Amino acid sequence: MRNLQGLTVQAFEAAPSVGGVWFWNRYPGARCDFESIFYSYSFDEDLQRDWRWTERYASQPEILRYLEHVCDRFDLRRSYQFNTRITSVVWDEAATRWVVGTDDGRTTTARFFINAAGAFSVSKPNDFPGQDNFQGAVVHTSHWPADGVDLTGKRVAVVGTGSTGIQVIQTIAPQVAELTVFQRTPNFACPLGNRPLTDEEFDSVVSDYPRLREESRNSISGAAFPRAVLPAHAHTPEEQRQMYDTYYNGGGFRMLASTYYDLIFNPEANATAADYIRDRIRERVKDPQVAELLCPNDHPYGAKRATFETNYYEAFNLPHVHLVDARTHPIVRITEEGIATTAAEYEFDVIVLATGFDVGGAGLMRMGVVGRDGEALTDHWAHGQRTYLGTATEGFPNLFHVNGPQSAAALFNNPIAIEDSVDFIGALIAHMDANGYTTAQVTEAAETRYNDLVREVADATLFPKATSWYMGDNIAGKPRVPISLFTGAPMYRAICSEARSSAFAGFSFDGSDSDVPPTITLNGASVFFLAGMMNMGAKPLEQCSLEEARFMMETFKAMQLPLPPDVTITDTAFPSEAGPRAARLYRPSVEGTLAAVVFIHGGGWIGGSLDAFDEPCAALAHRLGALVVSPDYRLAPEYPFPAGPDDTLAALRWVADNAAALGVDPDRIAIGGESAGANLAAVTALRARDEGGPRLRAQVLVTPPIDPFADTESRNLYAGGPIISAELGARMWALYLGDLANAASPHAAPNHADDLLGLPPALVITMEADPTRDEAEDYAKALADAGVPTVCQRFDGLFHTTLSLSGAVPRAAEIQQAMCDFLTPLLSRVSATVPTVVG
Repeated sequence: MRNLQGLTVQAFEAAPSVGGVWFWNRYPGARCDFESIFYSYSFDEDLQRDWRWTERYASQPEILRYLEHVCDRFDLRRSYQFNTRITSVVWDEAATRWVVGTDDGRTTTARFFINAAGAFSVSKPNDFPGQDNFQGAVVHTSHWPADGVDLTGKRVAVVGTGSTGIQVIQTIAPQVAELTVFQRTPNFACPLGNRPLTDEEFDSVVSDYPRLREESRNSISGAAFPRAVLPAHAHTPEEQRQMYDTYYNGGGFRMLASTYYDLIFNPEANATAADYIRDRIRERVKDPQVAELLCPNDHPYGAKRATFETNYYEAFNLPHVHLVDARTHPIVRITEEGIATTAAEYEFDVIVLATGFDVGGAGLMRMGVVGRDGEALTDHWAHGQRTYLGTATEGFPNLFHVNGPQSAAALFNNPIAIEDSVDFIGALIAHMDANGYTTAQVTEAAETRYNDLVREVADATLFPKATSWYMGDNIAGKPRVPISLFTGAPMYRAICSEARSSAFAGFSFDGSDSDVPPTITLNGASVFFLAGMMNMGAKPLEQCSLEEARFMMETFKAMQLPLPPDVTITDTAFPSEAGPRAARLYRPSVEGTLAAVVFIHGGGWIGGSLDAFDEPCAALAHRLGALVVSPDYRLAPEYPFPAGPDDTLAALRWVADNAAALGVDPDRIAIGGESAGANLAAVTALRARDEGGPRLRAQVLVTPPIDPFADTESRNLYAGGPIISAELGARMWALYLGDLANAASPHAAPNHADDLLGLPPALVITMEADPTRDEAEDYAKALADAGVPTVCQRFDGLFHTTLSLSGAVPRAAEIQQAMCDFLTPLLSRVSATVPTVVG
C-alpha cells in the first residue's frame, strides 16, 4: 500500500513488535506444522533466497526472527505504532472516512481501514471458575511470559489436547516432576516429521521456487504436496494400508491432502483413515486403557483441525504422565490447590490452559467498529460472522479484511493466503482510484449469497459432523457458522479472480451495485465438486487430448450414488447399419408389461459410455417403474455425423420391434438423453416422426446442445464453463459434424427443422450455469410455438453434467424426479395431457 500504491499508511499493533501469534505464542514446543520453505512470503525473490530456514518445521523463535527480518528489510517499523490498541472505528458518512480511536487517546482518520488482526488474536476465555484462588501459576499458551515459565520438577496440569496442547505436552513431559493431562476430546494426531533442513534440501527448493510456489498456490492446502487423485474405494484394504503408511510418516498435512480425495466428504472413506490412525495410536501407547482414551471416536478424521506430534503418544508411556478423561468427569473449578473434577481433586504447582482461540473476527469485534447508519459490527455479526469473499462486510464501506472470516485461510497456508488477500485488496483500491470512486461496499445480495455458499459447501463435507472451532463450537454462545470456505485454496482463488476480472463483481462503488460472479451463484455441492477437480489438478476438458477427455468423462462414474438394488441390469445388442451395437437394459422389479424409455448417454458425441451412465439409467428405471434402454452409439471423430443419430434411431426401432420379447408395451415408448445424448434424442424424435415411426409418447431432453452457432447470453456468460466451456462445446461440435456445413441439417441441429408440429410432448431441462442453457430454452419455446406440449424447467445453481454426478451433487435427484414426474402420466396406459410451460 505504501511503497507501490503511494498511500499513506498508519499501522497499529498492541504488541511491542511485529509477529502476531508468533509474538504472543511462546509456549514450550510452539512450532509451525507447515514446512518452513512454504510457510514464508513469496513476494520478493531475494527474500526467498536469502533467508535460510534451519528446520523442516520452524519453531516459534525462528519464525519470529523471520518476521522481524521482513519488517526491517522493508523498513516497515516507521509505519507502525506499537503498544497501541484500537478502541473505536467509526464511519463518518459526511467525510467518507473512518475515524479510528486508540487507547492513548489519539484519533486517526483514514479513507481505508484494513483489518489484519488475524483469526487467532483473541484467546478463548477461561471457562473454569476459581482461577484467582489458585496458589500456583495459571498460564494460557497464547499469553506465555516472554521470559518463560520454569516447569522443572513441578507438578503441572495441561488442559486441552488440540494442536497447542499436543505441542506443550510432548515438550514438557521429560522436564516436569508430574504431568496430568485433562482431555475432553482426543484428536487424530500424525507424526510431524521435523528434522534439520540440509543445505542440499534448501538449495534444491530455492532453485525450484518459482514452480513450487505456483504449485503451492494451486494446491488444496497451499503447499506443494502430492495430490490425492483416487477415492479410497479404488484400493483394497492392503493397498490403503500402504498408502497410509507412506503419508502417515510423510509429515504435515500429507495424510489428509495426499491420500484419498474423498476423505473429507465420504464417511466410508474417512473411516478407513480414522481406523488406521487409531490402530497406530494403539501400537504406540502401552496401556490399552490409555490408548483407547487417546483414540478419537466422536468425529471424522480431518473434521477438526488436523494435529501433528513428535513422540506425543510415547509421552503417555512415562510413569509420571497421567491422562484424565474430562468428558466423563468434567472440570468443575480451579481450587486453591489445583483442579477439581466431578470425580476427584488434583494438586498442582502450574496449570497450563491450552484451550485455543475465539477464531475469526473476534479481534475486530473488540475494536468498537460502527459502520453506516450507526450499525455496530457486533450487531451485524450477531447471528454469525459473515463476509463477502472473506474480504469485506456489507454496511462497512472501505473496510477490508486480510484473511477474514469465510476466506479459505483456515485450510490454507497462511503466508500465501495473506499475499493473495493483500493483492486482492490492493487491486480493489487501485480499481477505485482508476475510476474515481470514493467508496467500495459489498452489496447485501453478494454477502448473503456468499454466506449461503459457505454454509452449502460445509454441508457437502464432514466438517459439520465435528464439534470444533471450524464451526464456532468452542466458544459458548457463538453462532454455529462455518469459519471458512471449505473448498481448498484453488477454488477460493478462482472465485476471487473471477470477481476481480469482472470489475470486482459483488461490490457497490459509490452506490452503483453489481451482480455476483457466476461461480458464487452455483449450489454449494456443485462448487465443492468443482473444487475437488481443481484440488486433484484435473485439466479443464478443453485442454485435454481426445483420449484424456474420454478418460475424464469415465471418472465421473466414481461421483455417482450406488445403483438401486431392485434394478436388474442386462447387457444385450441391437442391429444397426454398421453391425451389432451394445445396449444395456435396466429393469425394475415391477410385474407386468412395462413402458420403455430409450435414454442416450452424454459425452459431447466424442465420449461417454454405457458404464458412465449406469446410475442415471438405473435410477430412472427405479423411480419410473419402466424399462430403461441405454444404447451404445458410434463416437466422433472416428465416426462423425450421421453415425450417431443413425445408431440411436436403430436402437429405438429395435425396442419397438422387439417389444414383446423385452416385456414392454410398443405403444408406451419415450426417448430421452443428457447433453449430446439429448441432442440425439431430439433428432431421433424428429426422424421417428418423419421416417415411419415408431410413435413416441414423450421426449426428455436434459441440457441439450441444439445449435453450434448459437449466440446467446448463457454462451457468453458461462463461456468458461463450469465443466463444459464454449470452447470445448465448439470443438465437440466440430469433431461430431466433420464438416460444419452439416450444422444446417435438422438431423444435427434440430432447431433447423422446417416444422416441429407433431413431435411428442417434450420436457426440456436446463441448468443455470451452462453455456447451452439458452439455446435449449429457445428450442423449448419453438416446440411450444409449434403446438407441441412442452415443459421447460431450469435448475438454478447447477451446471452441465449434474445428472451424472449424483453422489457429489445431491440435487441430481431433483432432475431425476422431474423426469419421472413428467413421464409417469405420459407413459401410463392412458396417456395424459401435458400443459405447455415454457420459462
